[in-house]
Amino acid sequence: MSERAIAYPFVPKSTRPLKRGQFWSIPLASGLFGAGCVVGRESGEGKPSRRSFVAGVVCWLGTREPTAADLEGLPLLRFAFAHLKVITESGGLILGEANLQFGEAPEAAEALSLSTWGYGVPRVLAEKLAMNAVTQ
Repeated sequence: MSERAIAYPFVPKSTRPLKRGQFWSIPLASGLFGAGCVVGRESGEGKPSRRSFVAGVVCWLGTREPTAADLEGLPLLRFAFAHLKVITESGGLILGEANLQFGEAPEAAEALSLSTWGYGVPRVLAEKLAMNAVTQ
């Protein structure tokens, strides 16, 4: 059975269609954009979670929403478990899939093995990245 092609962009309603490397934009107060990404899946008792996943913030800032080419080969700033709303409450759409540097970030993790972010944490991390970029 072949995998169904994913049509981008899309609004995720569960974690089922999420794949490692998919990304979304994080609009910042300055007008810049950051990028969030799907790092992996959360599982509990051997079952994948329908609402939580391993999310990451990519070390990237731009004046427009990110593309796969913009993010190619970039590392993660941080990663943790997050609810699906971390996507829908910030950028809202999965824009595509990029080949990122995941380093030690797990493709799958058991519940309670990582810290958990609130909905706004990726935006806060991207805002800090932007502030550090301005001061350097």
